[in-house]
Amino acid sequence: MNKPKKTSTKATKRKPAKNRKKKKDQGLLPYILMGIVAVVAILLILQPVKSESEPKGKDAEQAAHQAASEATGSPRREAPGKDQTQQPSSVEADLEPAIIATLKELGVTEDLYKKQKRGDTITYQVPLDKNVYDLYYANMIIKGRMEKAGAKMVKAVERGKRQSLSFSLPESKKTWKLEIYLDSKAYRGQAQTKTLAIVVDDFGEIGGKLLDDFFGLPQAVTFAIMPGYANSVSTMERAHAQGRESIVHVPMEPIGYPQVNPGKGAILVQMSEQEIRRTLTKHLDQLHLCIGINNHMGSFATTDKDVMRHVMAVLKERNKLFLDSRTSNVSVAYSEAQKAHIPAFRNHIFLDAPNTSDATMDAKIKQLQSMSQSNPNLIAITHCHSRDKLAYLQKFIQRITKAGFTLVPLSKSGRYYVPKII
Repeated sequence: MNKPKKTSTKATKRKPAKNRKKKKDQGLLPYILMGIVAVVAILLILQPVKSESEPKGKDAEQAAHQAASEATGSPRREAPGKDQTQQPSSVEADLEPAIIATLKELGVTEDLYKKQKRGDTITYQVPLDKNVYDLYYANMIIKGRMEKAGAKMVKAVERGKRQSLSFSLPESKKTWKLEIYLDSKAYRGQAQTKTLAIVVDDFGEIGGKLLDDFFGLPQAVTFAIMPGYANSVSTMERAHAQGRESIVHVPMEPIGYPQVNPGKGAILVQMSEQEIRRTLTKHLDQLHLCIGINNHMGSFATTDKDVMRHVMAVLKERNKLFLDSRTSNVSVAYSEAQKAHIPAFRNHIFLDAPNTSDATMDAKIKQLQSMSQSNPNLIAITHCHSRDKLAYLQKFIQRITKAGFTLVPLSKSGRYYVPKII
């Protein structure tokens, strides 16, 4: 008979569920740690490389500003770099400040000019004092100032005694137009100093005591020296040492040549451009301390546009001024000098013509006083040939200064408040 089997007292007991879960979690822990390490490694790889040095100065300010903008939610403004395009400004470019500043330089106050606006065109009606400016000189000043302000001249029109200058800016659809014209009536109420520049022609031949006494004249008196004479260079050097302005008195072809002889080294109408250039360059090289030239005779040469253009081209290269002695009523020398963009002046009166009598002096002073009513800046020419001419000039200077005129060097005539051409 079979005996029943005994049940083992060591029967297997089931582990609680909690313990099984704990064991399972412990098995996943290494994988979790590996995942965290992997994420950290990826983040380190993707982290932007910083500069070796912290930002300083303006860079630090920009970094702080950007951080503050991001923290407050404000839009971030990027500093323009080589590969970035700066965003266009919402404010349209305006040429008006440059125009107003230029008009002020020209002595045109706000009550003198008029401003009109039609569509995208802004027009300024600008009267200029003809005693101070001419249209060509004012044109060059305005053009230079506008170009310096970033503008471009798009159109220039001349109608009679008016010029219309139109300018634009690349950042604007507008056009600024300046209508300039001569009108001295608008300036009659303005007090102006009466000035007189005196130029004494024909130095170079005289010397000795007579030359010494001419150097006793006021320093403002300008000497015009003939080239190629015995005392030409020494007179130039002495004038320069004294602080006195001197110019080259260049012989030019007169009407009636060759019976009327202007002297050696004259510029003649039949000369080629190369001959004119060579002749004038020789004179300027010899009298290199002179600040410019005026014409000796030249009643024919100064009426020839081509001859004058060649002369002015040389003067422009040498940075010299030009005084038109006005030995001809139809001279084009002054206007050609202006077109060449060089300082240009013109004579108003010959003091010692027809003679050096008291009657002539009385007439000349009366004439200058009359002319000063419409032109306060005058230029006069006289000569140095004799002691009578010196005595005449000394007496004239005493009388003209008592009459209220101020003596000025030639280069300063009418240019006290005239801006330079850029």
